Amino acid sequence: MTNLQIKNLTAKYEDKIIFENFNCNFDDGKVTVLLGGSGTGKTTLLSVIANTIKYEGEIQGVGEVSYVFQSERLIPTISIYKNLDLVIKRFYKDKKEREAQIVKILNDLEIEECKNQLPTEISGGQAKRVSLARAFLYPSQTLLMDEPFSSLDIALKSRICKVFDKLESESPKTVLYVTHSIDEALLLGDRILVIDGRPAQIVADVRIEAPRNERDISDENLGEERKQLLSALVKS
Repeated sequence: MTNLQIKNLTAKYEDKIIFENFNCNFDDGKVTVLLGGSGTGKTTLLSVIANTIKYEGEIQGVGEVSYVFQSERLIPTISIYKNLDLVIKRFYKDKKEREAQIVKILNDLEIEECKNQLPTEISGGQAKRVSLARAFLYPSQTLLMDEPFSSLDIALKSRICKVFDKLESESPKTVLYVTHSIDEALLLGDRILVIDGRPAQIVADVRIEAPRNERDISDENLGEERKQLLSALVKS
């Protein structure tokens, strides 16, 4: 599969130019984290790739897209199981195959007991995990994540980050992950881009060689990368 490529992107809201002749390539099967202040264009970039807003320029190598939003966007009147089954029904006709996939990922995310409940009957943390399950069940090449864990407490966020790494390792997707958290970026990112300016541009490009499953946020080996990101964010 061709790398996801953005060529000469121009995007605006009304008279505000967000991107102008912006270019960037994203590595296949890797997690690229987008950092930057509010209003710098991170979510706009996801919307462009998802083709939900108008833009000028060329986007290549996207393929099928799945999206983890800040809000879970689950259908409130049907069970968690049916929410997930609805997503993959057109791709997998065999009911038992779909059931096996759904049960496995719910077990991986420690929410198998929620499968027959309605979205209104589960906690916010459980709903976040359901949205993650939905994104990985969908047979996409590109996964867009917009601050998906922002409302979770530190302990739960840490556990879900580990599960995310496991899912991504088992079923690699090209991931673009928006967050304001340097800790999340350092734990999950293979590459971290800091975006700033108007029009937006990349002001820092940091790659992390250590495997995600071997990282610890207190690891001194990530100290240099943290300094680079902090420096770029302070200047932005």
